[in-house]
Amino acid sequence: MMKFSLDQLTAFVTTVEQGSFKQAALLLGKHATTISQQVATLEVDIDIQLFERHVRKLAPTQAGLEFYQFARPVLIEAGVLESKIDTMHAKLPSELRIALDSTIHDRQLLRCIKQVTQQYPHLAIEVHSGEPEQIIELVTSNQVDLGVITTLFKPFEGIISQPLFNFELIFIGAPSWVGCDEVKVQEQLKSCPQLVYRYVTQNSNLHGHILSYHYHSVANLADLIEMVSLGMGWAIVPRFQVETYLEQGDVTEFVVSGGKSVSWYSELIYASDKQLNPAMQRFIELALTLSDR
Repeated sequence: MMKFSLDQLTAFVTTVEQGSFKQAALLLGKHATTISQQVATLEVDIDIQLFERHVRKLAPTQAGLEFYQFARPVLIEAGVLESKIDTMHAKLPSELRIALDSTIHDRQLLRCIKQVTQQYPHLAIEVHSGEPEQIIELVTSNQVDLGVITTLFKPFEGIISQPLFNFELIFIGAPSWVGCDEVKVQEQLKSCPQLVYRYVTQNSNLHGHILSYHYHSVANLADLIEMVSLGMGWAIVPRFQVETYLEQGDVTEFVVSGGKSVSWYSELIYASDKQLNPAMQRFIELALTLSDR
């Protein structure tokens, strides 16, 4: 059984930090005699002298300073526990698990998560990333609550989806390959290797975006951009994800003769049997306000 109470620890820690019983009492909204008695009782209960008491001066003993180093963290943890209890009584959400498609993962989505944590400060956040079909699996197996994916242009059983922002797709190649000829014809694309997201190769309804006779399958955007910059092929990518690389000259944008501007869109998904708690609903509200890219 503990030999002290949280009230005693509070009186002691506050007295050390304020330098006197009077100042500690003012801060805690109690009488100085109450604080003094709580500290004195604590000293008796633990059989340690915590303060040297003089007429006009109160100073912690060496033992008191050592005790303070351990007592203060206990009060902090007690405060966290109290907040958790309040959260449980209020039936507030305790965690939010989100999976973000690495193709469209960006700071705007992370800012939405941050805003949710500001409203629910004791929320535990878990963020995953991966390809669209990996995220769909995480959602259907209840390993995450919500997912944000690049659309695969087809429905999935047991999944509810909501369209989010649209994003423009562009063609990029290595500066040495694009050169001064920023308009390419179809035959040039077919004869040069194309770097393609793996999920595109795995979904037959997306095969229309594979234009080359020879292509390499790449799992994530970072590797794809690096391979393009090394001259290993050209690619179709979201413009908003490569603007920095374009500005730095790592890759170059080009257009296809006779081609049209193409945009895809993102989707927010969750299991159809999922009970949406306030934190999930708040993230959805914020994500739906994101502008097109």
